[in-house]
Amino acid sequence: MNKGELVDAVAAKTNITKKQADEVINAFLLVVTEAVANGDKVTLVGFGSFE
Repeated sequence: MNKGELVDAVAAKTNITKKQADEVINAFLLVVTEAVANGDKVTLVGFGSFE
């Protein structure tokens, strides 16, 4: 699954527009990236951890 497919799936599951889903996913990725860059560990139970 690439990012475009993820955007489509999130939009379909949440009944939001693809633009809104893209904005949410971009914000999520930015938050995780910034946290990891600051030395924090991000753990999503049932999904994985990022360091």
